[in-house]
Amino acid sequence: MPETNRVTPVLAAQSLAMRPLFSRSTWERALLASTLPANAKAVGLALAHLAGDAGYIPPGRIHGTRPMATLVSLRPRLVSISKGVLQGQGFITRPPAEGWTGEVSRPITLTLPPERQEPAHTGEQP
Repeated sequence: MPETNRVTPVLAAQSLAMRPLFSRSTWERALLASTLPANAKAVGLALAHLAGDAGYIPPGRIHGTRPMATLVSLRPRLVSISKGVLQGQGFITRPPAEGWTGEVSRPITLTLPPERQEPAHTGEQP
């Protein structure tokens, strides 16, 4: 009698293919629940809109500073700052700027920041 609970490489691959690796709604909820400035949240939501199903935006022009500034009604400098804030807080990753020309924007991957590790509350009253 064949073993029915055995995981084969084919079943494992099918399981991975069916499991979403990126959840736009989870990412957006984390972004909105964060303490990031409003400008960074606006830029983040626009990036989420532009990202594919895997949370990836390939190199290109659409998510460059000027098009993003027009999309979110911010000055280009504020868009650049907001992207830096999003990257610094772990909401996006980008390859290093070295080697990229000004004509094509670096790719962006939407990521969830690591969970904050806070010490347990002692119950003490100040």
